[in-house]
Amino acid sequence: MIILLPLTLTIAIVVFVFNLLTVPFLGIVQAVFHHYHLFEKGFLLLSGEQIQNLVAQFLILISLFFIVVGLGFIARWFFFKTLIKIAEYVFKRIPLVSSIYKTSQDVIKTLFTSKTKSFKQVVLVHFPHPETYSIGLITKEIIPGLANTSHANAVAVFVPTTPNPTSGFLVMFKPEDLIYLDMKVEDAFKYVISCGVISPYFRPISKGNGQRPPGGACANNPDIDPSRP
Repeated sequence: MIILLPLTLTIAIVVFVFNLLTVPFLGIVQAVFHHYHLFEKGFLLLSGEQIQNLVAQFLILISLFFIVVGLGFIARWFFFKTLIKIAEYVFKRIPLVSSIYKTSQDVIKTLFTSKTKSFKQVVLVHFPHPETYSIGLITKEIIPGLANTSHANAVAVFVPTTPNPTSGFLVMFKPEDLIYLDMKVEDAFKYVISCGVISPYFRPISKGNGQRPPGGACANNPDIDPSRP
């Protein structure tokens, strides 16, 4: 069952999506086949009607692919690009909606177009208690609002909740309280979403050079074996 269920589920989803995209247009293509007497002969165990259905569905799928690619090209360079600008103009003029839209836009640009290291470094932090550890993601290493205070070197860390990592806590930590990990962000999210069931191997590293920090970073964490390579 462990071997077959994922395979069966994958096939079922692919067939469902395949039928969902092609069935609405099936009658039109079949009418064309009947008009020109195409694919009316059977082949092996398949009847002529079954062959027509399969060929029609594949032609529809290929046509949809090129239509989507064509619409994407048009959207990027012509019509929809103008519509997006108009929609942005309208959203930015609506009270409350404008603040939500601007905030969402800034977050998306920071995450996907910025060259900063936001959400790219996984760390262990003492949260929610000094004696416990939680997985966190560094969001900002320099906080402008704290520049002229005694907390100028504070680091902003997002600590996601489990099993839903879209919510969490934004906590400020001292750099020396962070344990940097050689762990991919994708693995960190797998670890959080699975409630720790999927536990990828990770080890502490020194900030910036990929080496294990001296001594204490491993000492207080029984889940990290400092003897491992």
